[in-house]
Amino acid sequence: MQYLQGDSGEKRPQEYSDAHKDVSSDNGFCFMGSHDLSVELLAEFLNHASSSISLKTIFNGSMQGLVALYHREAQVTGIHLWDKKLQEYNLPFAEHILLAEAYTVVNLVQRSQGWIVPPGNKHNINSWEDITKKGLRFANRQRGSGTRLRIDQYLLENDIPTHQIQGYENEEQTHWGVALKVANGEADFGIGIQFAAQRMGLDFEPLFKERYDLVILQETAEKPEWQQIQAVINSTAFKRAVEQHIGYDTSLTGKIVYETPHTA
Repeated sequence: MQYLQGDSGEKRPQEYSDAHKDVSSDNGFCFMGSHDLSVELLAEFLNHASSSISLKTIFNGSMQGLVALYHREAQVTGIHLWDKKLQEYNLPFAEHILLAEAYTVVNLVQRSQGWIVPPGNKHNINSWEDITKKGLRFANRQRGSGTRLRIDQYLLENDIPTHQIQGYENEEQTHWGVALKVANGEADFGIGIQFAAQRMGLDFEPLFKERYDLVILQETAEKPEWQQIQAVINSTAFKRAVEQHIGYDTSLTGKIVYETPHTA
């Protein structure tokens, strides 16, 4: 609760809510959440659409995105948080963070994540167990990101101390950042999306397929601007653009995964 309410742990003041009641006054929506190529593409589509809606993107991780949504610091977030106990993406985390808020979860893409390694994969990195290989430098993701959560879940379940992983403390904010570290020879491996590896001319060893969803509050879902954004997401042109990039699946794109039940 202190994380939700701020460092002081005090109850959220009324003026805080008022100050962040509407962050779209500049005819744009603010996105805060996990990094993904499809969000960048969505922003480009919107910037060139006749509706002239802009999407400001701030990539700061899935957990931070949900908290920003709760505080009305953003109108939409993108998350890919895996709950191993419930074997479910995103919904348990949205329920926990957003508490009594009414919200909607819409799938944006499904994507492949795995090891990003140098061409030829000379160190033979291909399974979770390889994360502790001696002498190899790891490019990690930042705290609060969905990828970091998946990494830390594996370490916790297998009683692997972080000091056994050289470079664990070196955090990158995006998939591109991880791939760039490997491409520049500053790291021997990292975890990220398949397209980031291909974009940097690297090899990729798949670990899992995940669901990347958008979450919006119900008060935002009822705005005409969101309806226009949804129209872009559901368009053939947008889906075709996403599918041009390796490792992406749009079979669920635009589908409402969850919607808070309406009360009479």
